[in-house]
Amino acid sequence: MGRIMVFLKTKWVLELLGVLAVALLIWFIGPLIAIAGAVPLESEWARWLAIGILVAVWLAYRMLHKVLSTNREKKLIADLATADANDAASASEAELDVLRRGFEDALQLLKTPTGKSRGSQYLYELPWYAIIGAPGSGKTTALINSGLHFPLAERLGKHAIKGVSGTRDCDWWFSDEAVLLDTAGRYTTQDSHQQVDASAWHGFLQLLKKYRPRRPLNGVFVAVSVGDLMRQTEEEIRQHATAVRQRIMELNGQLGVQLPVYVLFTKTDLLAGFTDFYANLSEDERGQVWGETFAPGAGVQDLPQHLDQFRLAYDELVDRLLQRRLKRMQEERDLQRRAAIFDFPQQMMLLKSSALQFLETTFAVSRYEEPFLLRGVYFSSGTQEGTPIDRVLSALASSFRLERQAVPMMSGRGKSFFLGKLLKQVVFPEADLVGVDPKIERRYRLLSLGAYAATAGVVAIAVVCWFVSLTANKLALAEVEKHVAAFRASNAVGTDTRSGFVALLPKLNALTDAREVYRQVGWSGGFGLYQGDKIEAGVNVAYEKLLRDNFLPLVVVRLKERMQGDEGANLDVLYQLLRVYLMFGDPKRMDIKVAQPWVKLDWEHQFSTDPETQAQLLTHLDNLLALDLDSATIDNSFVTSVRNKLTQVPLVNQVYSRFKSEALFDHDHDVILAGQLAPNGDRVFSAANGKGLDSLIVPGLFTGYGYTDWFLKKGMDYVKEAASQNWVLGVSATDTVLELDRLYGDFKRLYLADYQKTWDGVLTAVKFRPQPSTTQLVDTLDLLSRPDSPLKLLLELVEKNTSLSKLSANLADSLTKAAGGGLAVPEAATQKLLAMAKQGDSGIDPVKALEAYFEPFNLQVRGAADRPAPIASTLTSLKNLHDYLMQIGAASNAGGQALSTEAAKAAGGGIDPIQAAKMEFARLPGPIAASLNALTATGGQQIKTGAKGQLNDLLKTSVSLPCKAALTGRYPFAKNTPQDVLMADFGKVFAANGVVDQFFNTNLKAFVDTAQVQWRELASDNALGLAPASIRQFQIAAKIRDAFFPNGGAVPQVQFELKPLTLDDRIGTFRLNVEGQELVYRHGPEQLTKFQWPGTNNSAGVRVVFEALDGKQVSRTKEGAWALFRMLDEFNIEPTSLPDRFNLTVQLEGYSARFELRAASVNNPFGISEYQTFRCPESL
Repeated sequence: MGRIMVFLKTKWVLELLGVLAVALLIWFIGPLIAIAGAVPLESEWARWLAIGILVAVWLAYRMLHKVLSTNREKKLIADLATADANDAASASEAELDVLRRGFEDALQLLKTPTGKSRGSQYLYELPWYAIIGAPGSGKTTALINSGLHFPLAERLGKHAIKGVSGTRDCDWWFSDEAVLLDTAGRYTTQDSHQQVDASAWHGFLQLLKKYRPRRPLNGVFVAVSVGDLMRQTEEEIRQHATAVRQRIMELNGQLGVQLPVYVLFTKTDLLAGFTDFYANLSEDERGQVWGETFAPGAGVQDLPQHLDQFRLAYDELVDRLLQRRLKRMQEERDLQRRAAIFDFPQQMMLLKSSALQFLETTFAVSRYEEPFLLRGVYFSSGTQEGTPIDRVLSALASSFRLERQAVPMMSGRGKSFFLGKLLKQVVFPEADLVGVDPKIERRYRLLSLGAYAATAGVVAIAVVCWFVSLTANKLALAEVEKHVAAFRASNAVGTDTRSGFVALLPKLNALTDAREVYRQVGWSGGFGLYQGDKIEAGVNVAYEKLLRDNFLPLVVVRLKERMQGDEGANLDVLYQLLRVYLMFGDPKRMDIKVAQPWVKLDWEHQFSTDPETQAQLLTHLDNLLALDLDSATIDNSFVTSVRNKLTQVPLVNQVYSRFKSEALFDHDHDVILAGQLAPNGDRVFSAANGKGLDSLIVPGLFTGYGYTDWFLKKGMDYVKEAASQNWVLGVSATDTVLELDRLYGDFKRLYLADYQKTWDGVLTAVKFRPQPSTTQLVDTLDLLSRPDSPLKLLLELVEKNTSLSKLSANLADSLTKAAGGGLAVPEAATQKLLAMAKQGDSGIDPVKALEAYFEPFNLQVRGAADRPAPIASTLTSLKNLHDYLMQIGAASNAGGQALSTEAAKAAGGGIDPIQAAKMEFARLPGPIAASLNALTATGGQQIKTGAKGQLNDLLKTSVSLPCKAALTGRYPFAKNTPQDVLMADFGKVFAANGVVDQFFNTNLKAFVDTAQVQWRELASDNALGLAPASIRQFQIAAKIRDAFFPNGGAVPQVQFELKPLTLDDRIGTFRLNVEGQELVYRHGPEQLTKFQWPGTNNSAGVRVVFEALDGKQVSRTKEGAWALFRMLDEFNIEPTSLPDRFNLTVQLEGYSARFELRAASVNNPFGISEYQTFRCPESL
């Protein structure tokens, strides 16, 4: 089976199979191909002739290939023989003839099949390998004992194997699997006659390159004698390796390929103990590979990895030798051979350093040289001769000064070790591993492609074209039959016009698809087989009949239904539908541009969710309108009723509606505000609905272009046309001059009313974009204040399109000039047209009325030579406002700057740029002024927001934090806590010029109305929007300040007097001690006792004592700086009608005493309840 597959893969067999395939195509496909109606391959003799020509061309190609190969081989032999004759001057001519005949016999043997896979290849098609190495390195011996089959040995004897060419430079070894070139050792070392050796070596390489340009060699063996390695010094090994490295570089460089390198350490038998160690191996065991094969790779990183792999493999080899040593010693009886076996692993170990030095020097990696493709390192022994070298005994003898024992010489009649399978199973199977010369390969590829293209081009193109044509026509015919079958199978009937269209559509589509089939075939359906013309003609007849008999009646009926339905309520639509309806009834009046859009509009509504159906119906409608139509059947009585309905609508409204609808189809001169206000309009403005300016589009009809090129130039034509469209309404023409003038005047008023409404809508719809941040507002003001201000561009756009008198004057000038240049426009007609455009029948100039409406806007952009346009002043105000906001925003402390600004305004600091801008904007037209004032208000509000933010920041750091630290969780601001507010902290927070008082006076006083009972923010444009609850906290703090710090000190000071009113009869004595100040009452005179808090003797505490008449004593004591107020919280203190008088009732365990408490001021802490609700303000 393997031989069959190899045979089938042979090049000429593959070519033969290709020729047979083409011949089959000619025989079976040829009769189906027609050219211009003729079938050249219809007869058998024609097909045999075509096949014969094909076979002849192939045979000619094979003969040419054989001749070229034979000539190349003969030239190779001649060059080898000539070179040999020149070098061997002493050789006789007869000897040269013998050598040539021997070489030719060798070639004939190699070309004769021998049962091998390569037996039928030419010499240069076999893999070629070169063997390099120093003289005496065992190259030839390795080949002789390699186990290869050399055909010349059988025919010419063993002597012929050794050197077929008979030269002294290179021995050629021809096996049936490869050609091996045994180069002279002097080529490698070049140490005898360097110039001669180098020249011969390079000549040898050039010869290889010349006759085997694609793959001169398939690999190179480097033979290294183990004996040389053991005898050479390190320097000699380095020189030897360098020479080998140089030869490999020359091989790769001059041959243009990267050769696999196989390093073969030969003469391993010279290691003492080798022969004894392996003496018991069988022939098959001696043929196995002894070495390491590396993975393919020639990168910079691969060679070091290969050498590391060799080191590990070498160590493993020695380990295996050590494992086998004991067994071998047991098998050997001779003591001397046992000793040799014992020492052999050590001999191998001693060889490692020399072998590694050789490999590392030969295959060293350099950034300036291409790395070598090292495939493997192997050990072998071809024959055993010479004297083995015992480096172990030599080392011992040198160390202990012993006499060296002579090692017996081997006879040379030994066996081959580790060569048999190396070449056949390792090297030859990867013969294709070597690369090819890219230049040569490219040339071969181009030549091959050219040859194949020239051979198969004509036949292939012809066959393909006919085959494609046949296939295309068959497919097209099948496709047509499929559509015709679909046409016949579609028998649905509609119950109304909509379902009628849906039912008819498959039939129409099937016929249009059928006639489109051959239109899409193109050139591929030609070459004599095209049948599209005949088939398409038949399909067209059926399609046109279906359009006339079925599709047209549906369209006409649907037009009537639409006039009877909702669309008929719109008189303008009704007029157009009637017009189209009558066109189908009288095809001579058909205007496709009018009829098609109105029919299409209905389908867009009926099939709004099915755009594919819309497109298909429209295609069939276009095809219908392109035909020479017959008159469709229409309902004359229905036409009469519609005409009666239409005549009830003023004709001018009908005319203007048609004029407007048709003019609005012209979008070429629409004004898109985003483009007109570019480049910055869209960054400043947006539409009122929140969309961009590109959504605001002024139809071209209501622009300067529309006014001149549509209204002035075409308006009268529409009026005249409407007056002459008597056939639609069925009335007589009204085209007298007087009637036309009246009709045109009404027409003009309708147009100008819409014109004014459009531009007024523009001014209303354009709004400033929201300004969420000061940065964005500043950018907007910057854009508005520039020379190309979008606001200025907007007003200029309005002025340009609403100055109609100027447009009329320009048109008059252009018409006059055109008339002078030969334009056929009568001067009288021109003047009349312009006069009618300016004034209506009532004597009121509608153009002037429109211009007066927009005059406030247009004046803003009209200037003179001696004065700028007023808009310049507006832009200056915007610039000042921009700079003002920019100055505040760019300050290092923007919030502080905003606060200072607002405080100055609150204090009456004059007119700022915001107020100045408002004054400037007041003179502008209402919509513009309102928008700019809103923009200004946004700026002012953002300043206020910044100021308020600054206040909050200051509040947090200077009030909130110290206030919370001093008061939170302490009495009297937290009732149920033993912790008191420290007097120093209380004074720091609430004293005059304390943290609360100072913050209020410095930052808030200008914004708060303190004259009211309840403090509140001043109501003005300067209001910051302060929170009432926060203002309330500052008012409470002020009350606390006035009550506890009446003299403005830093320590609270409260003075009061107590006057006894009543004392329980059971009590003999009542005592009250307030921080060392004592009141004693024994039912005596009611005298006032003065108290001061805090006391002066530094004794913090309050004690109340009831001493009963029965000797019982009841008391209560409070400690701490706030003991007085804690005691008062427990007793009952009631206000009186006077703000400085209070009734105090003291009760303990059923005993009571009442006193009158007189405060030193109406601002006293006894009447304040708010301080219990005081919270440190955290935000404003």
